[in-house]
Amino acid sequence: MKAGCRVKICGITNDDDAGMAAREGADYAGVVIEVSYSPRSQTLESAVPIFKSSLIPAVALVYEMPEGRLAELVTRLSPYAVQFLSPDGAAQADCLKQIMPGLQIWQSLFLPASGVSESEFDPGVMLGQIEKCKKAGVDAVVLDTAAVQNGVMRMGGTGQIGRWDYAAMVVAGSPLPTFLAGGIQPENVRVAIKTVKPYGIDLCSGVELFAGKKSLAKLRALMDEIKMAEAL
Repeated sequence: MKAGCRVKICGITNDDDAGMAAREGADYAGVVIEVSYSPRSQTLESAVPIFKSSLIPAVALVYEMPEGRLAELVTRLSPYAVQFLSPDGAAQADCLKQIMPGLQIWQSLFLPASGVSESEFDPGVMLGQIEKCKKAGVDAVVLDTAAVQNGVMRMGGTGQIGRWDYAAMVVAGSPLPTFLAGGIQPENVRVAIKTVKPYGIDLCSGVELFAGKKSLAKLRALMDEIKMAEAL
C-alpha cells in the first residue's frame, strides 16, 4: 500500500487531463456525472471514454442520481468508486456493491466555510454520521465545503476553504479513510496536510487553467509541495 497522502484530481473532463494527472502522480481521477450545478459535469455517455482510458482509478461523482441511472452508471463505467455529493451513499451502498463486487462507495460530508463560528458545528455529529456510513458499507468520506453560489447551494466543488481546524478533529476520530477537499491549491496544500493530516486530498479548481481544463504547471507544483510536506 502506498504511504503518504493520497491525491484525487477531480473535475476531469477529458482523456488528456486524466492522463496528465496519472503521469504527475495522482492516485485517483474524479469525474462529475450529470450534476446540474457543476460546470465540469459530464453525461454518462461522454464519461465512458474517460473511464475506459484512465490509467489510475476513476471515481464517479453524483448528486441525487436516480437508482436506475446509478445502476446503469456502474454497469457502463465500471468505476473504482462512486462518490455521493448528496447524502444517499449509505442507502445505495449495498445495492451498488451487488451489481459490482469490489466497488467502493465514498460519501461527501460538508464543513462550514472559514469564518463560521464554533457554535454552528459539532464534530461529534459528523463523526456519528461517519460511523453510520461505515456500518452501511461506505468505504471513505470526503470533507468538502458547501456554499451558496449564484443563488444556488452547491454541495462541493465550490473552491472555498472549509474550517480546517474542524476537519482535523473529524479526521482524528474518523473510523474511515477521510479526504480533505475545498479550496486546496499548490500554495496551501502543505498547510492543509500539516493541519488536518487527512488520508488524502481532493481538489479541482486549484490545478486548473480554467473550468474543465487542468494545468500541467499547477499539477507539478502541487505534487512537489506534497512531497515537501511529507518530508517534514
